[in-house]
Amino acid sequence: MNAGKTEKTVGQSMIWREVGNKEYTTAKNKDYLRKSIEAYTESIAFAPLGSKELSLAYANRSAVLFKARLYEDCLLDIERSLKAGYPDKLKTKLFLRQLLCFKALKPNSELEPSISMANATQWLPNLKKYNPKYDIIKEYPKMINELEEPREIIKFIPEIENDNAIIVGASDAIELKKTNENNQHIVATRDIKSGEFIYISEPFALTVSYELRFTNCWHCCRSTWAGVPCDNCPTIIYCSDTCKKKAWDSYHNIECLVLGDLLKPDALTTEFILPVKLFFKSLNLAGGLLELKKKVDDIDSMKNQGSILTNGILDVNTFDNFHLIDYFKPTSNMCSSELAFFVVVLVPILCQKTDILGKKMTAKYLIENKNEKLLMLGELLLRYMMIVNRSGQSVIH
Repeated sequence: MNAGKTEKTVGQSMIWREVGNKEYTTAKNKDYLRKSIEAYTESIAFAPLGSKELSLAYANRSAVLFKARLYEDCLLDIERSLKAGYPDKLKTKLFLRQLLCFKALKPNSELEPSISMANATQWLPNLKKYNPKYDIIKEYPKMINELEEPREIIKFIPEIENDNAIIVGASDAIELKKTNENNQHIVATRDIKSGEFIYISEPFALTVSYELRFTNCWHCCRSTWAGVPCDNCPTIIYCSDTCKKKAWDSYHNIECLVLGDLLKPDALTTEFILPVKLFFKSLNLAGGLLELKKKVDDIDSMKNQGSILTNGILDVNTFDNFHLIDYFKPTSNMCSSELAFFVVVLVPILCQKTDILGKKMTAKYLIENKNEKLLMLGELLLRYMMIVNRSGQSVIH
């Protein structure tokens, strides 16, 4: 339904909210909660910032999250709905839902529920104007009696017991050794216990598949029931405002301008999207196209250097260390015509939608003018394609 849509519109948000309403109210299958949450998430993604539709979509999703006993996520959506300007005449029921969440999560606390009830009572006259028969005194006890315990969520978070002083993300159970030939390898410093984590590191960049972009965070890839959208494009969601900011600062400030175009073909796979993400992140880190090309050339000139330490610290996710990763050369038989064609299609999109070349270029200019930066852009994009082709990993869950 949203294929090819690259802008937020009230109309699209309303369509997806209606889909969510239908899924939730008909409850025709066991997946109705999941499907309604996904539909409301798309409604949230398409709702323009500051629109009433945004507040309504958050509120509707909070109702489903409440039904699913995901009370912490429900509270997040209630706050987002109120912040987005939820209509006064509906606030009483929203604050009652908030009260019930607090009751379920903190059954022995009266402070938060009392504040919620005060807010619900404050907005009751607005509700009575269009629903004069509503009786909060009768409704509240009924809601309390039907309240269920929170759904048990098991979160597995690996931890490093004792940090390594030299290797970022590692434990003190390992260390880095060099041979006379300048080769590097990891050795154990002590006995390693069964099940002990000795190294945890975030990838330089990662991305979810097309069909999961409204159920999983676009930045960290974790699944989320209460995702937040980009403020500008309707294409993806994040698990939190923290990931949203990290993504914007790292790559999405450029990606946002073209992602809608890149995601138009539903069959576009991770092997195409991830290299673009890598390119944008590297471009931001380098400070520009020319700077990126120079940095990459300088790293390529380092033969058999091994991992690069910064102030005696090894971090494999630095710009320099990432670009030491081995990759298939574009001249090899691993460079398929499909990859090369994608780069040919991608270059004019980037030139017309972003200022990577210094300013946005028209299609006519690109056809009539030869530009050394165009070749540079294509060369770098193909490099990242081949890095993913050689060293990228896919995880199915």
